[in-house]
Order: sequence, then structure tokens, then C-alpha cells
Amino acid sequence: MIKNLIIALAIIGTAASAQTRPNPGQRPGARPGQAKERIESAKIGFITRELQLTPDEAKAFWPIYNAMEDELKKANRDPLREGLKTVRGEGGIDNLSDAQARELLAEIDKVGAEREAVRRTYQKEFLKVLPPQKVLKLHVAERKFKQEVMERLRDARKGEGPAPRT
Repeated sequence: MIKNLIIALAIIGTAASAQTRPNPGQRPGARPGQAKERIESAKIGFITRELQLTPDEAKAFWPIYNAMEDELKKANRDPLREGLKTVRGEGGIDNLSDAQARELLAEIDKVGAEREAVRRTYQKEFLKVLPPQKVLKLHVAERKFKQEVMERLRDARKGEGPAPRT
């Protein structure tokens, strides 16, 4: 219960501070990246709890998960975001040539395939240290954590405060 409260407070604190600061992720006097670290800490606690990892499983799982996250960050470039610079320079999507639009679509597909290949590779690694049910729970937990963070950020931006936990 206390662990849940700590995780919730970390997420809430991050969301609330993001609303009040012009430079997200940095409070006056705070070191750069502190909000990101708090979210990562909350994510670790959330995944550990959702997967019900034993100490031995956690010891084997987290190095693999962290390696996967590192690879995903390398492949995390967003071709659409990068392409929007070109799109703006061309005056909008409607002003792109067919070749430019196809090139951007191909780049989006390429990045998606790279990310999926990383996930497939690491799924095999997870299956070496966790039962398949827990690997499946990992997919659910990652999605659930992301949804919770997004909901709390959305609520904080609306000035409603965090959504009540159910």
C-alpha cells in the first residue's frame, strides 16, 4: 500500500510540476532530468509490482529490461516529427510531392520495424528469465503505466488535479 502511495505521489508530483513550470522537467534549484528520473523510478516500482517479480526474477529481469530501453531510445527518433520540419518548410503536407510523402512514410515504417525488432529480440531474452505469463504481464503493465501517466498529465494541465485511483 505504501509503495502504491509513493508511486502515485511521484506521478502526481511530476504532473503537477510540469503544469506550473515553463521548462518541463526542471524546478528552480532542481537538477536537470529530475522529473524524468522520478517517472522512471515510478515505472520500475509499477512494473515490479504488476509482474510480482521475486527478488531473483528482478535481479535477472532488470538488466535485460534496461538494455532493451537503451536500444529503444536509440531507435526512438520520430521520423514524423523530423519530417514535419521538412513539411513546414514546404508549406504543409498538401504541398509535399508524392515522392517526399512516400519517403516520409517509408521512414516511419522503418523506425517502427526497428523498434519492433528490438522488442522481439528482448522478448526472447525475457522468456529465458521469466515465465511467459509474466512476459505478457509486462506488455500490459507498460501500456497501463503509460496510460496512467498520460491521464495524470492531462488532468494536471486541465487544473483538475490527478484522477482518483480505483
